[in-house]
Amino acid sequence: MIRIEMATPERFSALAPDPTADLDRLRRNLAGGSVRPEHLLVATDADVGTDVARVGIFTHEDGASLAYAFQVVPGRSDAERIYGVLFDGVAAAARSTGLGRVLATVVDADEGEPHAKRAALAAAGWEVDEDRLELEATPSASLRGDGIVEIDPSDPEVVAVMAAAMAQSLDGYDRDQVAALGPAAAAVAYRDMMARPGGPPWLAHRGPDGLDGVVAIMAFPEDWCLGYLGVAPSARRRGVGSALTSAMLTATAAAGTPSATASVAVGNEPIRATLTGAGFAVRSARTDFVLSISGQGSGAGSR
Repeated sequence: MIRIEMATPERFSALAPDPTADLDRLRRNLAGGSVRPEHLLVATDADVGTDVARVGIFTHEDGASLAYAFQVVPGRSDAERIYGVLFDGVAAAARSTGLGRVLATVVDADEGEPHAKRAALAAAGWEVDEDRLELEATPSASLRGDGIVEIDPSDPEVVAVMAAAMAQSLDGYDRDQVAALGPAAAAVAYRDMMARPGGPPWLAHRGPDGLDGVVAIMAFPEDWCLGYLGVAPSARRRGVGSALTSAMLTATAAAGTPSATASVAVGNEPIRATLTGAGFAVRSARTDFVLSISGQGSGAGSR
């Protein structure tokens, strides 16, 4: 029998590939409030008394809550059943702490059992929110294009460009946030989610009429992520996005980081063309799922 249990940080991190580093990150997230202690869950095989999987809930600065840190012990023949227990636990934990909506992601190249995870999500009532592509590029140094400047994410011009771009975006996340919060508030929330103390400066493009494009850079140990690329509607189809993407790759190379990553909605052909034109290639398919908690059953328990 597989059952779900709340876990201590130490027990939760013991299932990670690098438990020490994972526990350090987890403690920072707990201290910062993005993870709650009651959102740390493990699935245990009651027949042998061994933890076989884990999942947590991470809440971003913009209020979006994500089921994250999935880890299933390799070699299990009952992976779909284990995922089912995990998703039941997520729903119960979210409901008990007042969350109304939780997201989950399946990145095929990063999952040991992507088909089992997708099947368990569907069986548990999660709905497909958006199909996306994960991209990567090997950064190379080149001359920075005209009009490209470094900018602090807190600069008010950043929010103005992001709000204008998000209001006419083809990205499902952008549309949902704008519908829920309005363009300006959605831009501030998204900016705050990506801006990190001590992180690299963002890049912007300054045209004849002022700032008209921005790219957010999120630094991780093994890669720099192009977290957001936005161009004001009045400046589109002028090469601004391509110039910003190339500048991001140059900055990544200059920092000595071996890889650059990005994500794009399958239906956002303009951004995808911009990224691939600058050297990004598709690494994996990705599907985002969403669970609306209201009206669901209790879901917790064992299988």
